[in-house]
Amino acid sequence: MRLINVSVNDALGYQVAHSQMGHRNRLPKASIITQADIKDLIEAGIDTLDVIVPDNSDISEEVVADRLVGALKWINCVTKRANGGRFNIYASCDGLLCFDRAMVDGFNAICEDVTLATLLPQTPVKRGDHIATLKIIPFFVQEDNVKLAESAMQIMEVAVRPWRNDLRIELIQTRNGAVSSKIQDKALEMQTLRLAFYGINQLHDYREQHRIEDLAIEITKASTRKTDILLILGASAICDRSDIVPSALVEAGGSTIYFGMPVDPGNLMLIGALGSMTVIGMPGCVRSPALNGLDLVLDRLVAGLGVLPSDIQAMGVGGLLKPSPSRLNRSATDTLE
Repeated sequence: MRLINVSVNDALGYQVAHSQMGHRNRLPKASIITQADIKDLIEAGIDTLDVIVPDNSDISEEVVADRLVGALKWINCVTKRANGGRFNIYASCDGLLCFDRAMVDGFNAICEDVTLATLLPQTPVKRGDHIATLKIIPFFVQEDNVKLAESAMQIMEVAVRPWRNDLRIELIQTRNGAVSSKIQDKALEMQTLRLAFYGINQLHDYREQHRIEDLAIEITKASTRKTDILLILGASAICDRSDIVPSALVEAGGSTIYFGMPVDPGNLMLIGALGSMTVIGMPGCVRSPALNGLDLVLDRLVAGLGVLPSDIQAMGVGGLLKPSPSRLNRSATDTLE
C-alpha cells in the first residue's frame, strides 16, 4: 500500500486517506471518491488529496478483519463489526475470561498491521462487557502477513467460562474466646455476598470449636454431604502447615495442596482437598468486602477450573490488590440487547 498525493480532478475512484470537509459535505477517510465528491471539494477550494494505492497482493482492512475474526475460536462471545477494519467482542454470559496470553502476544508480534487488544486473562466479566477488539491498522495488508495472522488465530481460543451456580459450597467457622457470634455472622454475610457475585444464592453455614478434633469431624461431615467447595474461616489465621486448620484437614483424611499465596490481601490462604472436595482455609481479610486472594481462587473454581500450585504462583503479577475496591455490588454492563 502506498500513499500518494493527486489532483482532485484525478482522484475519481481512489480511496481518500484522510477525512476532508467539502463545500457542503464531509468526506470520511477511506471513502471511495465519486464525481460528486470531486465537485464538492473543488467548490471548497481543495486542489489535491492524499489517496491510497494498494499493491497487487494487498487485502483491504475489512476483508482482513472478517478473515481473522472468523479464524479464532470465540466461546461465549459475540463479535460485532465496527468501522474501519475493527471488530469489538463482547461476553455473551457472566463468567471468567480465559485465554493464553502468550498466544495473543505472539499474534500481535506477527506484524504491526494486525492487532488484538483484550482485557487481562482471568478477568471476571458480565454479559455484555467489552472484552476484546480486533483492529486492522492500515487500509490494506499484504497477503503473506494475513496468512500468518490467520494461522496464528486458528490455534487460539478466547472463552468466557460461565459461572457454575450449581456448586454446593459450605462454610465452617471456628470459635474461641476472641471471636464473637456477631463477628461470625458478619463473616457469613460477606461470604454470602461474595458467592452472589457468581449467581450462587445458598451458602451452608456451620460453627465449631477451634480444635483439631472437632474441626476434623466437621470437615468429614462436609465431605459426606457431597460438598464441592468447603470454606473454613478459623478463629485465628493459619500461620503454618501444622496449624489447627491444616492439621484438622489431614486428620479428616485430606491434604494441603498449597499454603500461602503472592496476593495481598490474602497471603495466608490455604488450598487443600479431601477427595473431590476443594478445601480453602481462609485468612481474616475475607471478613471484608474488599477484593482479596479468596476472590481470585473462587473465580477459577466457580468457572470450573482447578487451582494448582502453579496457578497460585502465577497470581503474583497483579496480585497487589490493596487499592482495589469491592466488586460485590458491581452492576452489569449489558450492551447486547
